[in-house]
Amino acid sequence: MAVVSGTVHSVSTIERYGGSVSNLQIAEVLFTVSGTYAQADDGILEDVDDLIAASRRNGKTITLVDAMPGHPATKSSDPSAILGLEAVSVSSADVVFTITNGDYTTEFADATAVPAQERPFAVLVAFTEA
Repeated sequence: MAVVSGTVHSVSTIERYGGSVSNLQIAEVLFTVSGTYAQADDGILEDVDDLIAASRRNGKTITLVDAMPGHPATKSSDPSAILGLEAVSVSSADVVFTITNGDYTTEFADATAVPAQERPFAVLVAFTEA
């Protein structure tokens, strides 16, 4: 099976120190996922460095440092049901993740279509720019 890929809805820098304390900054990336989930593969958001750079529009080069889950997604069919993320990490310019059911610990069922999301997933990505 193929790795499920995210479709990005927005990228916002939510924390930046401007070099006064640290060069580390944090962006929130909102995205949805579609397709059939394969537990043997990670989900992926590709070229997150370019997405952050495009949102900032300052011509600087972005280097990803780390990533973590933000808020969960909610299912379109039942907005009270959530889908979480775990094992969120940076792989070069990409962010990889696994999808969980509402308990945040049970991985989403293998070979199952990921339901449409009403509220997108969020990841928080730490980065530097130069």
